[in-house]
Amino acid sequence: MNEQAFDQLAGEHRVLIATHGRAQARCSDLLTRQAGEIQAQQAEIMRLRAEVIRRDTQIALLRDERAELERTLPGLPTRLTLAKKVRVLMERIQDLMRERHACQARPEEDRPLRLEQATMLSRLDDRSVLCLGRDASAARFMMRLVEMAGGRFTHDPADDAEDLARIEHSMRAADLVICQAGCISQNAYWRVRDHCRRTGKHCLLVERPRAMPEVQR
Repeated sequence: MNEQAFDQLAGEHRVLIATHGRAQARCSDLLTRQAGEIQAQQAEIMRLRAEVIRRDTQIALLRDERAELERTLPGLPTRLTLAKKVRVLMERIQDLMRERHACQARPEEDRPLRLEQATMLSRLDDRSVLCLGRDASAARFMMRLVEMAGGRFTHDPADDAEDLARIEHSMRAADLVICQAGCISQNAYWRVRDHCRRTGKHCLLVERPRAMPEVQR
């Protein structure tokens, strides 16, 4: 082997050694980073396990506290259920109050009388109350209110939209008229409004009778 060939071979050897050294350095760096990531993941796993243990322990303590409360306070589940119902009812009351304020802000000629404004139902003193409309459940609800207030209740379903004379006669015989606005014809609806304005008679216009609760007999 001549000197030129030897020098060439030695150069290639140096290149290979340098390449091998760089590859070793990269592998060492990758192994170091991988070890760090594994360590971090193991630490996160330990933290999550500790969090699960803490949560399960807290849940167990709360269950024990609730069981103790139920033993010392009879009827607690029923009270909690009632408290939830009270919250729902309070939200409903707030909705009704907002509707009432919005209704009061409308012009008087366009504002129907609503059930919430019917304070006269608490003192009927044997007066006659006529309920117009086809909703039987709403009529039963009204009948219960009227009877509780000491009044006399009559119900006219107003099924015959053309028999306005009969409806007019029924209204004249009553001291108070309750109209289910969504359950009678337009002609009967306007006849009721006109009659109450002409005579000055107390009239309640119930806009959504189907929203009333069912009255148990």
